[in-house]
Amino acid sequence: MPSTHRQRFGRRGRCRPLPPRLALLLLTVALGPGQAAIRIPAGYQVGEFKQPPEITVQPVSVTAFTADDISLTCEASGNPAPSFRWVKDGEEFDPTSDPQLSTSADSGSFSASGNDPIGEYQGKYSCYAYNGLGTAVSNEVQIIIESALRVGKFSGIYVHFPPRDSRIPLSAADLRHFEQSERVTQGRDGNLYFANVFASDGRDDYTCHAQYISARTILPKEPISLTVTTSNSVLRNRRPQMMHPSGAHSSYLALRGSTLELECIPEGLRDGRVLRFTNISETDSGEYQCMASNSQGVVVHTYTVTVEAAPYWTKSPESQLYAPGETVRLDCQADGIPTPTITWSLNGSPISSVDPDPRRRAEGGTMVMEDVQPGDTAVYQCLASNKHGTALNDFSVYTVVEGQRALLSCETFGSPKPKITCSDTLLSDPRVSQLANGTLQIASIAQEDAGLYTCSVPGANLSITAELDVLNKTAIISPPEYLRVQRGKSGFFTCQAVVDPKLYPPVIQWRMNRKKIFESPYNDKYTLDGSTLAVSDVQSEDEGMYTCEVITRLDMAHASGYITIIDKPDPPTLLQLSAPKDRSLMLSWSPEDDHNSPILEFVVEYEEQQFGKGEWIEVARVTGEVNHVTAPLRPFGTYSFRVTAINELGKSKPSSPSALHSTPPAGHIKPQLSLCLMCVCLYSTVYNNIFCPLGLQEMDQQNFNGPGFQYKVMWRQSIGQGPQWHHNYTSSPPFIVMEAGTFIPFEIKVQAVNDLGEGPEPEPEIGYSGEDTPLEAPVGVGVEVINSTAIKVKWAPVSKDTVRGHLLGYKVHLKRLGPGNRRGRRKRGRNEREGERSDSVTVETGANEEKKVLGGLQPYSRYAVSVTVFNSKGEGPPSEPISFDTPEGVPSHPTSLHLESPSETELTLHWTPPSQPNGVLTGYLLQYQQSESLHPLHSTPKNIVKQLDPQSRYRFYLRGRTSAGDGEAIIKEGATMLDGAPPSNISMSVGETSVNLSWVSGDRHRNVAFHIHYLSKNGGGQWKVSEKLNSTQSFYQLQGLQPGSQYRLQFIFSNNTFWETDIQTQGEGMLELKEGFATQGWFIGLISAIMVLLLVLLILCIIKRTKGGKYSVKDKEEGQVDSEARPMKDEAFGEYSDNEEKGTTSQPSLCEDSKLGSQGSLARLAEAVDGNQDSLLVVQLDGKMDIPGPGDQEALAATSPVNPSEDPPGNPTTPNSITGILD
Repeated sequence: MPSTHRQRFGRRGRCRPLPPRLALLLLTVALGPGQAAIRIPAGYQVGEFKQPPEITVQPVSVTAFTADDISLTCEASGNPAPSFRWVKDGEEFDPTSDPQLSTSADSGSFSASGNDPIGEYQGKYSCYAYNGLGTAVSNEVQIIIESALRVGKFSGIYVHFPPRDSRIPLSAADLRHFEQSERVTQGRDGNLYFANVFASDGRDDYTCHAQYISARTILPKEPISLTVTTSNSVLRNRRPQMMHPSGAHSSYLALRGSTLELECIPEGLRDGRVLRFTNISETDSGEYQCMASNSQGVVVHTYTVTVEAAPYWTKSPESQLYAPGETVRLDCQADGIPTPTITWSLNGSPISSVDPDPRRRAEGGTMVMEDVQPGDTAVYQCLASNKHGTALNDFSVYTVVEGQRALLSCETFGSPKPKITCSDTLLSDPRVSQLANGTLQIASIAQEDAGLYTCSVPGANLSITAELDVLNKTAIISPPEYLRVQRGKSGFFTCQAVVDPKLYPPVIQWRMNRKKIFESPYNDKYTLDGSTLAVSDVQSEDEGMYTCEVITRLDMAHASGYITIIDKPDPPTLLQLSAPKDRSLMLSWSPEDDHNSPILEFVVEYEEQQFGKGEWIEVARVTGEVNHVTAPLRPFGTYSFRVTAINELGKSKPSSPSALHSTPPAGHIKPQLSLCLMCVCLYSTVYNNIFCPLGLQEMDQQNFNGPGFQYKVMWRQSIGQGPQWHHNYTSSPPFIVMEAGTFIPFEIKVQAVNDLGEGPEPEPEIGYSGEDTPLEAPVGVGVEVINSTAIKVKWAPVSKDTVRGHLLGYKVHLKRLGPGNRRGRRKRGRNEREGERSDSVTVETGANEEKKVLGGLQPYSRYAVSVTVFNSKGEGPPSEPISFDTPEGVPSHPTSLHLESPSETELTLHWTPPSQPNGVLTGYLLQYQQSESLHPLHSTPKNIVKQLDPQSRYRFYLRGRTSAGDGEAIIKEGATMLDGAPPSNISMSVGETSVNLSWVSGDRHRNVAFHIHYLSKNGGGQWKVSEKLNSTQSFYQLQGLQPGSQYRLQFIFSNNTFWETDIQTQGEGMLELKEGFATQGWFIGLISAIMVLLLVLLILCIIKRTKGGKYSVKDKEEGQVDSEARPMKDEAFGEYSDNEEKGTTSQPSLCEDSKLGSQGSLARLAEAVDGNQDSLLVVQLDGKMDIPGPGDQEALAATSPVNPSEDPPGNPTTPNSITGILD
C-alpha cells in the first residue's frame, strides 16, 4: 500500500516492476494541440507494458530565405515505438519519398539543404505519431520562404520599417551604434526620433540595420543624409506636439500573460516615455492617457487597451488507467477571450468522423464512456481553441507562504487503483491530514514545514518526491494611521511592508471605503508615490476608512487607517444676561459643534458703547466644560458681550453680540485715578516753545465713573517762587501755561474730578518750559589722522547753562575741500576731476561723548572739520573749522580695459585711468596668464603682448600704482583674432522683389568684406553688384528684384567666387509691352511740348490774376468793400468766398476752368512767388496745398520735395539691417 512521508533532504526511491498478472486499460487524454499522457518513470522497465504515443519534441515554425537550410523536428515516445507521418496543408506529405529531403530513422524529423530550391516546401505542417494504442498529433507549424527583405524609406525625421518580427537598431555607417539620449531616441517601432535638432545632428551617414530574427539576417540600408538649417530667429513658446503616436487616439489588443508597451514621444527637450505591462491580465483593460504639457498648453493621447486571452484550462483532464467495465468521465473546461470552442478527437481524428459508439457520448467539455474494454485504449484529445490559439496543460512546483494551506498531490496508477496512506509520524501533526484522493493537506504552513515530501508504493518499490518551498509571509510593519485632518488641508498615509525577495516586487493598492483609488491627470485629489498616499484638499466626502493592500503573487496583506475631519469650532449661541448688579452680571451661552476637536476654553469679551473706542476687551477665560461666567463691570457704562470658542486649531468666529446692559453712576464713591498721564504744555514767553514731559495719553473715559468729568491742572516753579500753586480746569489736553520762560523747571500735578467729587491727589512731576537753541560752540577741537581713510576728532564739553535745553549730543561736520598737496602733480583727467567733487558728512554723537572716529575718507584729500552742540530745538554755532590732509592711498581699478588683436599672436591693450587715483599715479602693473589652467602670472612693461598662443584664451590684470602701492585690478579675458574667411552655409528666403540671406559668422574670426554679383536670366542684361558686405553682419536683404524672375547669384571674395546659386522670385513675371505709337519718340516730344505750353499759360494766368483780376469792374463800381477792409487771417493775403466768385460778371480768366487747384490757393502761390522771385516754384497737384507767407520762405523750402519733412506715405520702414537697393 502506498505511503507518504516527509524528509528534509532525500531522493526518489527506486522503482521495481509491477506484478505481471495486473491487467490494465490505458486511457490517455491529450490536450490539443500538445499531448498529455501517463508518465511511466524512467526506471520502470516492463517490456510488455504498452503505452500510447506522446509527442516529446514539438516541431517549430521556420522562416527562411531561398538559400537557407530548413528543418522540422518531431519526436515521440510510446510502446511499441511509434511511427510517423506528416500532413501538409490538409493533405498527406511523405518526406521519405522526396529525394531533396533528409529524414531520420527513429523520429519524424526531416530537413532540406539551401542548395536546392526550397520554395515548394512553404505551407502548414502537422506531425502524427502512432502505434497500436493510438495516434498523437503535434502542434501545427508553418514554413515561410522569403524571396527578399526590404527596408523602408526615409520619411520626415524618422525611418519606418515594416517587418513585424524584426528588430531595427540604428547606427552610423561604420556600424557603430548611434548614441541615444533624452533628446534622440529610437522608438519601439524602430524609428529614430529627434525631439529637437542641433546643428551637430547634420550628417550624411545615418544607416539603419534591420535584423530579421526568424531568418537570423541583418540587412543594412543605404546611408541617409540629415541636413540641419540654422536660423537666427528666436524660437517662441508653443503648445506641445505629439510626434508618436499620431492623432489623439489609438487602440491596442493584447493577449493575457503577454507584455505590452505603450510609447509616446513628444516634441521638446526630452525623450519619450514608455508604459510597460508585464504578464498583462483582463483587469488591465481600459483607457490610458499620455499627457505632455508646458506653460502654453497640454497635448493628450488616449490609448484604449483591450486584453483578450488564448484558451487556458480551468479544469484539465488527467490520463489514467482503468479496469475493464469501469465508466470513464473526462472533463475538459477552458476559458479565454473570446470564449473558446471545445472539440474532441480520437487518435488525431475528429470524434464526429469516427464510427458512433452508444457507450461514448461527448457534450461540450465532457466525454463519458461506459463499460470500457481493452479495445477502447486510445489517445483522446480535447482541443480548446479560439482565434488566439489553443490551450496547453502544464504542471507547477508547490510554493506557498507562511500561514497558508498546502495541498501535495500523490498520483498513482494501477488496476485496481492503489490506495495511498501517510506515515503515522507525519499525520501526528494536527495540522496535517490526508484527503480521500491521497492528497496531503498541511494547514497553517510554517518555515519548518519546508523540505522534500515522498509518496511511495512499498509493494512496488516506487516513490515520488515533491519539494515544498515556504516563503515569508507578507507583513505590513508601518500601517496607515488614524489621521485628524483640518478641512482644506492634506492628509498623508504611509504603508511600509516586508515582502519575501522571491515575491518582489509587490503591488500596492489603496482603497477608500472599499473602493479602489487611482490617480487622475485631471485633478490632484489623490497622489500615489510608492507606499505613500496623499489626499489633498480634504473635505467632508473624504472622511472615511483608507485601506492599503500589499499584493504578491501568493498572498496579500492589508491594513487600514482613517481620516477624521477636524476644524475650528462654531461660535457659541443663545447668549443670556442674568443676575444684574451695579458692578457685575451673569453671562451664559450654549456651545456649538466642535468639529471633532474638543473645545479647550471660552473667551468672554465686552464692548463699552458710551465711552468705548469700538474695541472689544477681554473679561474672562473659562474652560471648555463651563458655559457661564460672572462679568465685573464699571459704573456709568453701557455694555454688550460676545463669546469665542477655542480648540487646538484656533478660535471660532465670535458669537453674535448680546443685548445691551447699563450700569448706574458710582454715587458718592470718588473716581479711581491711579495715574494721570495727561500732558501739561508750558509755553515760553519769548520763543513760544512747548515741552511735554509726561506724554499725550488721556485718562480712560470708562474710569470717569460719573457725569461732569474734568482735569484739575496745578503747577508752580520748583525754584525761586515758593510753594504757591496755580490751578485751572480743562476737559481734555493739552493745557497751556503762558509766560513760563525758557527751560525753567516746574512742579506739575493733574487731578481727575466729576460732579460727585475729586479723585485721589497725585504726586507732583517735574517738567520744563520750552527750549531754545544752544548759545556756544564746543572748544578745544582737535584732529588726529589715523590713516588715509580715518581720523579721530576730540573736543571739550560745553557748559550746560549755555545749552538752554536738554543736551542731546554733538554733531561733527566734515567737508571735503578737494585733493591734497598738488605739487608735482600732472594735469588731472576727467575721471579724476569727477572724483574730486566736494562732499560733506555730518555725524551725531551722544551727550556724554567727547571724541569720535570718522572713517570712509578719501585718500590724498583736504578736509575741514567743525563741531556743534544740539538739543531738541536745534544746533548751536559751529566751532572754528580745522583743516587737514589725508595721506596717499592705493588707487581704484582702471575704469576700462580694451583689447585689440593686430595679429593671431599679438594683443594690444588700451585703458583709461582710475576714477579715484587716491594720490599721484606713478605707473601701472600689467599681468596676464592663460585662462584654461593655473598658469603663473607674467608681467610686462608694455601695452603690447606678443608671442601668444592663437588657440588659447588669456586673462589680463591691470592695476594703477601710487607711492602707497598697487591698487585694485581690472580683469579682462580675451583671445587673439583668427584670420577671417567668407561665410559658409548661407540660408536664403526668397520673396517677390527681394531675397533674405543669413549666415553664421565664425567665432573669433576677423571681419572680411565680400560682394554679391547677380544677373537676371529672363531678359539678358548685365551683371549687377551689391554694396560691400561684412562677414560678421549675419544678415542681408537683396532688394530690387523683379517678381517671377530667375537670377544667378555669385558671392565674390578677393575676386574669387566662393559660392553661387540660382533663385526664382515669387509672383507673376512682368509682361513684355508691344511697341506702339505711345513709345515712339515723336509722340513723347509732342506731349512734352504741350505740357510746357500749359505751364506757361498757367503762369500768365496767375500773374494776370494777381495784378488785376481780384475783383470785377462791376464790383468796384458798385462800391464793394475793399479787400484791405476785410478781416485778415494768419496768411499774408485775404480769403475770398465762393459766393463772391459766383456773383461776379467780369470777364472770366484764362484759367477759370483749370482743375489744378482752387483759385485761392493759386492766388496765394502767386503772391508767394512775387515776394521772392529767386525762390523755387513748387506746385502740388492735389488741390490741398497751403503756401506760407513771405516770412516763411525757409519753411517752404524745408517742406519742398527737395527737402521732404517726412517719409512719403506708403513707403515701408527700412528694416533694421543693411539693405541693398538694386537698379
